[in-house]
Amino acid sequence: MNENQQQTNIWKEGMFMKVQLYIDEKFSEEKVIIEAPALSDAIQQLMKFAQQLGKNKVIRAKKEEEIYLLDTAEIQRVYIENRQVWAETATGNYLLGLPLYQVLELLPTDFLQISQSEIINIKQIDHLKLTGSGLIQIAMKNGQITYSSRRYLKAIKEKLQL
Repeated sequence: MNENQQQTNIWKEGMFMKVQLYIDEKFSEEKVIIEAPALSDAIQQLMKFAQQLGKNKVIRAKKEEEIYLLDTAEIQRVYIENRQVWAETATGNYLLGLPLYQVLELLPTDFLQISQSEIINIKQIDHLKLTGSGLIQIAMKNGQITYSSRRYLKAIKEKLQL
């Protein structure tokens, strides 16, 4: 193996996964190829990680007449109020000016849509509680309480591995 080639083994789910890297000027683009006998949890995590590489770490927002670049890690939740999309952080609420579905596409995979009008940062969740009606009550680290809608229960349970 020369200096433009690297290989390592990663222990994952009871077996080794080989990782190979080839650097050569003949390649016109960067490409990731995954070869596997079946689609495992490890492969799905690897695919999510690769998809995450192109996601924004900041998002443009307005507060009063000033424009801010919000670090997505600081966003606790994104919600619709009075037909406008807002991002809530520890320092306040900011107007995003995009439809909720477009905001979701821009956000990293740490974000989860819990209803038609709300997306939360799963790293900002303090705890969850299943309600008598089958919904999930979500307590955020900032003390705010929100609820999932039934329509999003399956996605929430999958993402949070409930």
